[in-house]
Amino acid sequence: MRTICYVILNYKTYEEAAACAESILSTQTWKNMHIVIVDNGSGNGSEEWLAEHFIDEKRVRVIASGENLGFARGNNLGIRYAREHYDPDLIVAANSDILFEQPDFCERLFEIYDRKPYAILGADVVDATRTQHFNPVAEKRSYTLNYMRKQILSSWIRAMSYRMSKLFLGKKNGGDLSRGTGATREVDGEAVAADSRVGEEREGVLLHGCCLVFSRDFFKVYDGFWEGTFLYAEEEILYYLAAKSGLRMLYSPEVTCIHKEAVTTRKLYSDVCDAKIFYYTQITKSYRAFLGLMKESK
Repeated sequence: MRTICYVILNYKTYEEAAACAESILSTQTWKNMHIVIVDNGSGNGSEEWLAEHFIDEKRVRVIASGENLGFARGNNLGIRYAREHYDPDLIVAANSDILFEQPDFCERLFEIYDRKPYAILGADVVDATRTQHFNPVAEKRSYTLNYMRKQILSSWIRAMSYRMSKLFLGKKNGGDLSRGTGATREVDGEAVAADSRVGEEREGVLLHGCCLVFSRDFFKVYDGFWEGTFLYAEEEILYYLAAKSGLRMLYSPEVTCIHKEAVTTRKLYSDVCDAKIFYYTQITKSYRAFLGLMKESK
């Protein structure tokens, strides 16, 4: 039987990471299944708590980075461990705030692959109310040097505007953290309704990074996420690299999961304005790294 491995990245949200793993264990019937939980240098007892919580569960392995490696490197630590110890056919990389409720999730992943071999697959990711869809993020997005320069400028301006609001106006809120601090869904560069075409299987689309499925086809070309960023824009870089390498990125509504969104950020920042300063500052750095990657690949 083919093997599937879930990699769950945790940073200070051990209860959410445990809930994610438990949702897999309680719903999935696939026998040859493993879970790797990566504690990404939380420093709050997450590693010990998770190890004790799953001490009697042989399908769960808790590993630790020792320091906060960021999103890409933290995920890659778990991906390397999974490949070295379990040699899986599929790896599901999930944020700690993901929940799986579909009993045949694993079976469908393999059925979809057998019908249309993918390198990377994204599910129909919905919020806790099941009214907002996160996938596909965008389609037909063209990454050019000028596009990235505009993204850098835009995110830098947003970061500065929130800093100025905080400094001069004493702004303490800044709006809803679950809106405006993640990828905006779009079609042909235009914003679309939350339910726009989510029922259609589509190729070559930008997928949300909260839950991604990687097949062996992907690992024939890449070892994991590109490690030039610390946080944010990883899925955009993945989209760019996959397109350059001719790897199939597929969105399928046949599989679904729940994304509680921004759980870690809310835990770290009680003030929404501070959270948005952090987001736009980090994504500006990531876009600059992305621009460097594009220049090198040219």
